[in-house]
Amino acid sequence: MGVTNSFAILAPVPEIHLISGQETIAQLSNEPNNEIVKLAFGSMAFEVFRQIDELRQLQSVEVFIYASDSTADQPLHTQASWHGLYIGHVPSRNGRYPGNKKFRPPSTLTDKPTWAVFWEVQELKFLDKPIEIASLKGLNKKSPFSSRFIPEGPVLIEYP
Repeated sequence: MGVTNSFAILAPVPEIHLISGQETIAQLSNEPNNEIVKLAFGSMAFEVFRQIDELRQLQSVEVFIYASDSTADQPLHTQASWHGLYIGHVPSRNGRYPGNKKFRPPSTLTDKPTWAVFWEVQELKFLDKPIEIASLKGLNKKSPFSSRFIPEGPVLIEYP
């Protein structure tokens, strides 16, 4: 399975879940015979993830992540500071992740069970050089996002 370059995803994830997800990745990487190392994040944007899955044709999709709810001061220009590979989504079961809970960051244990879907990501990492969101364009849009644009949910973007 390859990685598509026909589009990418820009998505917000609370910073605490990204940092907590790093711990999950480390634990999963140390498990013997564990071939799957992934994280599952909750979302209400089921239509967007259905569209992504139709467009990607079983390929992975690069996802650029905006760390939302950050403890740092809001920068003048918003940035995607994390990166991963989107590998698919699954419908929730009564608002909860239907898969093995080991794929959910520990910080999500306090989440209320209200998600419609869970999107799964592999190879989550902090970017050495964050990407200015203003350098990205929505899929099939003529102009880039504004320098103050903050994604409220997942957005399809032109492959950077």
